Amino acid sequence: MIGSIKKRDGRIEDFQPAKITVAIGKAFKAVGIGDSKAPSELTKHVVKIAEERFPDAVPGVEDIQDIVERVLIDAGYADVAKAYILYRQRRSEIRDAKRYLGVA
Repeated sequence: MIGSIKKRDGRIEDFQPAKITVAIGKAFKAVGIGDSKAPSELTKHVVKIAEERFPDAVPGVEDIQDIVERVLIDAGYADVAKAYILYRQRRSEIRDAKRYLGVA
């Protein structure tokens, strides 16, 4: 079972599958899908894959996000995966801009 996750800044925090469910739910909402059960079911699949890939290691945030993308696509939610990918890209650009400007 995954107990921890490595954040982008190197900190190790508790692994919280609920955060995955929220992120997937936001991607569903972004494409106009109001399925309340799918995000939690997809999260279970993400966690299962992560546990198989990282049995003795702490996965990074990017590792988990990559699994989320694959699970969405494999489950037939390519449009949701696209929304999720675009959100990740925007967040990455914001982080880069903050680093460039020296803002924490």
